[in-house]
Amino acid sequence: MMTATPAGLTPESLAAITARVRPFTMAPDLAVHFTAMETVRLITAGIPGVLVECGTWRGGCSMAMLLAQQAVFGHVVRPVHLLDSFAGLPPAADRDGPLAHQWQSETDNPGYHDNCTVSKEQVLADITALGFSEGEYFIHPGWFADTLPPLAAQLGETPIALLRLDGDWYDSTLVCLRHLEPLVAVEGTVLIDDYYAWDGCARAIHDYLSAGDHAYRIKSLAEFCGAYFTKRAARDAFEIV
Repeated sequence: MMTATPAGLTPESLAAITARVRPFTMAPDLAVHFTAMETVRLITAGIPGVLVECGTWRGGCSMAMLLAQQAVFGHVVRPVHLLDSFAGLPPAADRDGPLAHQWQSETDNPGYHDNCTVSKEQVLADITALGFSEGEYFIHPGWFADTLPPLAAQLGETPIALLRLDGDWYDSTLVCLRHLEPLVAVEGTVLIDDYYAWDGCARAIHDYLSAGDHAYRIKSLAEFCGAYFTKRAARDAFEIV
């Protein structure tokens, strides 16, 4: 059984958050729990920056970030930026792996969700129905290659405390890392939803970290429902990973 977290989220509050966002996310409960807990942990620890999700679908995990702040702090302390094409996923490439091609071809599969297509208006309506208003969140519609450069420019010197990547494929993951990982605060978190799901996502993570000579340790979420790393230039104590 999950115990209360030092940051103030209890099993009951986590269950309530997960229940509220369940219609709006495909992420397993454990992944939603981690997203909510990490949001609060980073804020409580004073890690500077906003929260960003690349690949929101219906917005469930971004909603969890907002609801977790509301539950612990009584209001939204850090705004959440939601990025999505709102036109579904682009075609999988060879390096995304055979399962990606299979998934994208099985259009009658209940898990297909119209190739993850949803309208921006629907996401906006659902977040508004939860009681949040613009300024607490920002929606950036369009392909990552088009929306990431202006977002990075908009943020300027403002870092990112939590970056959640849910772009599925190699190219989508790599472009997010190239534009936004440099903006992640030291000791900030990069959460990778699809690391175990799709070959292309894993390849993009490995290629990016290797090309940048980064020593970040990739850590697994429970039941391999995702992965994450902490932005830390070097390991400076044996007790810290």
